[in-house]
Amino acid sequence: MSQSTETSQVLENKKNIKWLQRLKEESWEAELLVSAIAIFGTFQLFGFIEWVTNKFIDLLPVEQYIYGYFIVFLGLLAISILVSMFIIHFSLRAYWIGLVGLNSVFSDYGIEDSAYSKIYTEKILGILPKQEETIQKVDELSSVIFSAAFTILLIYMYMSVFLSVYMLIYNLLIDYIPSYILLIPLFICLILLILQSIFSIIGNLKKFKTNVWVQTWMFKFVRLTAMVTYGPLYKYLLQVSMVFGSNFKKKKSLVFLILLFFVSGMCVSVVKIFDTNIIYLQIEQSYYKSEMYLSYYNDQNPDNTFVLTPQIQSDIIENNMVKLFIPIFRHEQNYQDDVCGVLVDDQNLSSLENRTLARQFSLDCYTKYIVVKLNGQIVKLDFLKKNHQSSGQQGITGFIEKEFLQKGKNNIEVSKNLGDVREFKWSIPFYYQPNTLQN
Repeated sequence: MSQSTETSQVLENKKNIKWLQRLKEESWEAELLVSAIAIFGTFQLFGFIEWVTNKFIDLLPVEQYIYGYFIVFLGLLAISILVSMFIIHFSLRAYWIGLVGLNSVFSDYGIEDSAYSKIYTEKILGILPKQEETIQKVDELSSVIFSAAFTILLIYMYMSVFLSVYMLIYNLLIDYIPSYILLIPLFICLILLILQSIFSIIGNLKKFKTNVWVQTWMFKFVRLTAMVTYGPLYKYLLQVSMVFGSNFKKKKSLVFLILLFFVSGMCVSVVKIFDTNIIYLQIEQSYYKSEMYLSYYNDQNPDNTFVLTPQIQSDIIENNMVKLFIPIFRHEQNYQDDVCGVLVDDQNLSSLENRTLARQFSLDCYTKYIVVKLNGQIVKLDFLKKNHQSSGQQGITGFIEKEFLQKGKNNIEVSKNLGDVREFKWSIPFYYQPNTLQN
């Protein structure tokens, strides 16, 4: 009876092995289909990075812009690497299909039937790899790309989400808990990363590879750091990285392929970063008085999803007035108290009356740190709150009447002074050409 059980177990194992082998052999079909879909899908993720970047610009305090820059750049890098991987995978797998099809017709190189001389054919074949070898290598390279791609994506995206949540909690609690206490988790992560790096370098030295103490502590720090930085995914991410690491000597070409993905991903991210506002988080953009930036003019940005600068309706004004829109970012509320003070509700007034006073208080506050000049002279505008017509952003709108305009070239200067944090300045040139038919 036990022998029968053992026999059935062996048959079951063989069946599973055959199923797995068949799945491996036929996986290229699914890979090619998923790769084509993934190329299209991952390109859409660049729009998500742009949305997150704009949210950081709107919400983060200016002094934390640099942290937001690193977070969104990590996400951009992850998506860029993923796009590069899928494009390379699709190209390799398509090349592999071509090689397999070619091999089914011509299983080997021909000498007797060659269109060239026998001497030339033998010499050129001496430097060419065998078809079977090339098919095998291309198949191996194509097969590992998916695991590497999604592993890198999970690592970078998890780090981006983790840091974003951490910054949100930090800003929510900063008014109640000292900053040095809130920074303790970040310091712990940094210390673990440093210790892991030190033990990894020492542990991989030839003289310490047999040292039990060093190898044990390297294992402990790698495991603990992975648990902290990768969260619940740490075992699965370590599993993939160990598959590559433990087979490094046998398949060095696969590891070098991963390095190629990083390089190509960096190149893609450098190109795509200029399609977003990520650089705005790191470097204060310089706006030169002699240049007419497209972002200044609404008619040249009809579908703008996020407005960074003040806007007027056009670079050539023919109407009787100039309509000026100034975006108000939500992070500006962090600095308004120092400039405008705090409004306290009047207990003798109704809630509606207090809300009306609060709205007027906000409008008055804007005029205290936002200065508008026309041709070098300060202009006092009666601002009204208004959301931008295409982006939906909060902002204020003011109108400059024709009496203040001069025929020909004019210049509007807008500055926001957020105290010691940063001062933003824009210079908007335009031409005023009165429409004589309207006048």
